[in-house]
Amino acid sequence: MSFKYCLYSDIHGQVALLDAVEERVAAENPDKVIVIGDLVGLGPNPEVIVQRMMDRPEIDIVVGNVDLWVTRKVWETTKPKSPHQEWMFRMMEQTRERLNDEQLEWLDKRPFSMTYTPDMGHDFHVFHGTPYDIGDSDAFPFRLTDDEIAEKLIDYNYDVMAHGHIHGPSVRNIKNGDKVNQLVCAAAVGMSWDGDPRPSYAVVEYMGDGKWDCRVERVEADNEAQAKLNEESWIEHGERIAGMIRSGTFWNPDHMPH
Repeated sequence: MSFKYCLYSDIHGQVALLDAVEERVAAENPDKVIVIGDLVGLGPNPEVIVQRMMDRPEIDIVVGNVDLWVTRKVWETTKPKSPHQEWMFRMMEQTRERLNDEQLEWLDKRPFSMTYTPDMGHDFHVFHGTPYDIGDSDAFPFRLTDDEIAEKLIDYNYDVMAHGHIHGPSVRNIKNGDKVNQLVCAAAVGMSWDGDPRPSYAVVEYMGDGKWDCRVERVEADNEAQAKLNEESWIEHGERIAGMIRSGTFWNPDHMPH
C-alpha cells in the first residue's frame, strides 16, 4: 500500500508564490497535504493565506515560530537581539493588525507537530523547526553536517522526519544507531536562502514494506512581480524581502538568522 504526502512551508504571506506551489502539488495527486508552519510574517497578505487554509480543513497544518510571534505578541515579551529582529518584531505587530480575531485564534491553535503511521512500526514525524524546539532556540541550518544533526536527533527515531524553517529544501540521510532515517526540509514557498529563488515543496511517499521515497521539487513562478508587490506594500523595508525573493539569498548574508 502506497501513501503520498506533499508538504510545503514558510509561505510568509506571499500569495502568488503559494499559488504556483499549490498548482504543482495538485498535479502530484497526493493523499495528504501538510503545511509545516510560518503562514504569515515577511509578506504583504497574511489574512489571505490564513483564510485560505482555514477554508481547507482537509489540509493538515503545523504552527511555525513566526506564526506564534504574531499570535502571542512577541514584541511585548521579548527584547530584540539585533536590529534585524527589532525590524521583524515591528513587522509582526503590523501583520497581526491585518488578521481578525477568528484568524488569530485559529492560527494560534495549530499543533506543534504531527505524526503519521501509514503502516505499523513505520512513522513519519512533521514539525516546523526541530522536534524539540519550534525554531527560536535551535534549528537544522545548512552549515550543519549530517553527523551534527544526528547528535541532535539521537532521541527521535522516526523513519522520516520533515520540517521547514531554514528556507532551503533538502533530503538528508541521518544515522540513528543501526538505522538510517531521512530528514526532509520542504521550505520554502515565500522566499529561499540557499541561492535558488524558486519556491519549493517536498514529496514523502510510503511505498510499503517499510520503504519510503523522499524528494524535493522547485517551482517556476513570477518572482519579479511578487518582489515588486513587496516593495510597494505596507511592509517597512519591503525592498529587503523583495531582494530575497529575487535572489534566493538572505538579505543580510553576514548575519543569517540560524
